[in-house]
Amino acid sequence: MYYDVEITPELETEYIEKVAQKIHEQEMETAAILLLESSKPLVWVGGEMGRFFITPFVPIISDKWGVTSEKFFLVFEKRENIERLLKRLEELSQEDEDKRRAEKEARKKAEQEKAVAEGGAQPQNEKKGWRKYLPF
Repeated sequence: MYYDVEITPELETEYIEKVAQKIHEQEMETAAILLLESSKPLVWVGGEMGRFFITPFVPIISDKWGVTSEKFFLVFEKRENIERLLKRLEELSQEDEDKRRAEKEARKKAEQEKAVAEGGAQPQNEKKGWRKYLPF
């Protein structure tokens, strides 16, 4: 165990951002949020179990990895850091959703303009069958 490891607020923020970006890259925000929310009361116990089972094997690879893993455990065994990670994941997910929505609206607007330019009339509602009765 590394007792002389110090965790600064900047390092906490850096680790939280790295983990959030990795989860976002894999598009696993929903699963991660579900897992983190359900296991939030047990994060300290999980950190201790991780130290017990993982820490003995990490220094075999490299001493640098041992210190890094200890910092990781120290950061993510605090509930407030788990909450910060959850908030960051939700922000990334919302940003992505807003971007998709804007692209969809732009594409729809371009299609309407193209239809007006070609046919001179407004395009008809594309809904067919029972879907034409749905309000969305």
